[in-house]
Amino acid sequence: MEALYDYAMELGVQVEFTDLRHLRRNGDYCHELKLIRLQDGMTPRKTRHTFGHELGHATMGDEPSMLPHIHQRQEDRADEWAAHFLIDPDAFRESEQRHNGKVDAMAVDLYVLDKTIHAFKRTLNRVGDSLYVGAKMGVGQWARRFEVA
Repeated sequence: MEALYDYAMELGVQVEFTDLRHLRRNGDYCHELKLIRLQDGMTPRKTRHTFGHELGHATMGDEPSMLPHIHQRQEDRADEWAAHFLIDPDAFRESEQRHNGKVDAMAVDLYVLDKTIHAFKRTLNRVGDSLYVGAKMGVGQWARRFEVA
């Protein structure tokens, strides 16, 4: 959690715990106010994921969209951003091997939610004996590469 608070401070984003049940959400981010609000009383893993997710919105400068496909793209991108902030790739690989790829066990092991694991996996591309993180079109355009068997 300390890294999340440190990053929020770097962005100049304030964090507030409050009751958001009336909005039917666990967190939100207001770009204009540079404010993240988190549902008070969530489990630690859920708080950690939600905080990371909202920091993803803050990092991307997301504004709410009324268009469902844009909204979903922002939500997926925020989950993927949080996954890479919260999960070390080497720890992910070790956990995946240790738990035979079982998402629920990996989530507990890595102290994240199942959806965080799924978001992390969405960003992985396997080509032959190499696994790429954040691959894009073109030679050498990836965040990280691992050799796998």
